[in-house]
Amino acid sequence: MQRTQLFVVASVALLLAASPVAGAVTDQGVSDPAETGALSGAPGPAEASAAAAQQQQQQDNVTGNPGIDVSVPDTDFVPGAQTALQVVVLNDGNVTNGSLSNPQLEQQVTTARALRVSVGEHDAPLTVNTNERAVARLPDGSSAPVEFRMEVDRSAQPGTYRLPINVSYNYTQSIDPETSEYNRTSTTRNFTVDVTVEEAAQFRVTDVESTARIGATGTVDVTMRNTGTAVARNASVALTSQNADMTFGTSASSTRYVGGAWAPGETRTVSYRVNAAESASRQQYAFGATVNYEDEDSTPMESNSISLGVTPAREQTFTIVDSESDVAVDDDGPVTITVRNDGPIDVRDASVSVTSGSPALTFGGSTTASEYVGTWAANETREIAVEATATPEAESRTYSLQASVSYEDGEGDPGESGTLQFGVRPDPEVEYEFDASNLSSTLRVGEEGTLSGTITNVGDARADSVVVVFESESQSVSPLEREYSVGNLRVNQSKEFAFDVEVSESGEAGPKQFTLRPTYRNADDERSEAESFDTRLRVRQQRDAFDVSVVNGTVERGAGRVLEVTVTNVGEEPVSDVSAAMYADGPISVDDGEAYADEIPAGESETLAFDISTGSDALTKSYPVEMDFQYDEADGDTTLSSGYTFAVDVTEPEDSGGGLPVPAVVGALVVLALLVVGYLRYGR
Repeated sequence: MQRTQLFVVASVALLLAASPVAGAVTDQGVSDPAETGALSGAPGPAEASAAAAQQQQQQDNVTGNPGIDVSVPDTDFVPGAQTALQVVVLNDGNVTNGSLSNPQLEQQVTTARALRVSVGEHDAPLTVNTNERAVARLPDGSSAPVEFRMEVDRSAQPGTYRLPINVSYNYTQSIDPETSEYNRTSTTRNFTVDVTVEEAAQFRVTDVESTARIGATGTVDVTMRNTGTAVARNASVALTSQNADMTFGTSASSTRYVGGAWAPGETRTVSYRVNAAESASRQQYAFGATVNYEDEDSTPMESNSISLGVTPAREQTFTIVDSESDVAVDDDGPVTITVRNDGPIDVRDASVSVTSGSPALTFGGSTTASEYVGTWAANETREIAVEATATPEAESRTYSLQASVSYEDGEGDPGESGTLQFGVRPDPEVEYEFDASNLSSTLRVGEEGTLSGTITNVGDARADSVVVVFESESQSVSPLEREYSVGNLRVNQSKEFAFDVEVSESGEAGPKQFTLRPTYRNADDERSEAESFDTRLRVRQQRDAFDVSVVNGTVERGAGRVLEVTVTNVGEEPVSDVSAAMYADGPISVDDGEAYADEIPAGESETLAFDISTGSDALTKSYPVEMDFQYDEADGDTTLSSGYTFAVDVTEPEDSGGGLPVPAVVGALVVLALLVVGYLRYGR
């Protein structure tokens, strides 16, 4: 207590009698007090005693300061890296005046408190994402690590950059052991560390193409560029999905080996088989790509994860745009559906299966029928027809059927559409009935013609193997074939039929009744007859095959000439190998009675020449001349046509000298001779 009072007295005395100099406190610590300047005159005993007391007090105080330093273990970074800067703060404290009897006071003056560590302003090509870090207390001889998250610019150029590290803290500058007075202060230490941006490979995704579709497997092509400054060797690219709707089969990731030297600026494309679940939707799904490679020193390296998105195409779908059926109870018939490939892709090796859920409606006894389609373009429609059977137990109601499409996509992966629903309503039990229309004929006496018409299935179901039978019997009318096969007829379907019929020359022209009967096979493949139908058609009069005319049908008595005959084919088809023969009775003589024409088309004419003559006793009048023809018809049959007659006129011969005709002269001489004979006889 006495010592304390003495110290206070001495201090007051010094303050009153002397000119004091205070100790300086800086941000780097507390400076030592300046020496006290000399007073005017020699100090008295009291002043000397006070100064001595103050000096003794200062020598008894514990003084010191923390010794803060920083250490950065790793200062090498690569462009584009998202990394951490590890800073270790160390304290190597300094005791300037200690107390051997109280080491705790020495610990007080060497401990840094409330440390704040930060990265200062800098020009390095990196961004520090962490604010200042705090350390509550750092005793002498200890250290504390702090971490700063940072990103190195992708475009950072290799080199060494200076990075300031600032450490601010509080500490106790001195302690008076007697009074327990603490002299506290704060300071900031600034450090600089060198960080190095090394040459390294960097990678960036430049393009993503995908054929993956919802509910199917497709290819995802990822194109990446080495945007760094170093070559990557033996690289492999791992692609990882961030969502269970898009996976690599049963795995969430897949790796592809690139290999070789991946030079800066070079792009590589890696392909992955990706499956998009049916629960996926048309949105971008997140993937991460990581490149593992070796640098120039064969040191394994790994890039940061590069984010990319993959959007699956919509699922492959098909739609039934139309359906129809022609099947009746206790009968067979086609079920036809029109299916559209809605895309988005063309498919190949496609098949359409139709399935019935009821035993009353089957496909040949089976519940399923299929039809192969093959290549099927997007937005193209195909018509698929399957033969269905409605059993006798079936009802005339709508039965639910299902269709599905199986196929391969462009990459050879199998696929199958969803279920396509449609309905089939069997008609009531069928009746088979037929109708004939457009009946006509080209029949003519003495010729072969055609009886034709149209038969229509007006019943309730399709008729198979329909045959029209010519049932009429006649001595003069004979069909070349009595049955005409029409084939299968759907309901309301029509087909034409025709019979080649020959009418003999003994037949009579006029209306004739013909009976025709359809036959068919029913659903049980049994041959059945339908109701017959009668038709009344006209048989035309017999006609000549040729029209014969003579341009100049005259011949002088007792003379001969070439007679030109024009022969016209009045039929409807051409004739060939036409041989003509001419006949005549006296006094007309046919000296050359045969002529030939290679072909006479229908409606065209040919002129034939014959050599005829008359006797001198022929009278000047018309005489009949007859012609016959033998020719080949268009179907190859050889036909004889006869009875063509025309007239030849016999005329008086003309006197070529201008006097009396020779017959007149001869007659006159005969008369004169008779007169002379009579005169001589009767004159005697």
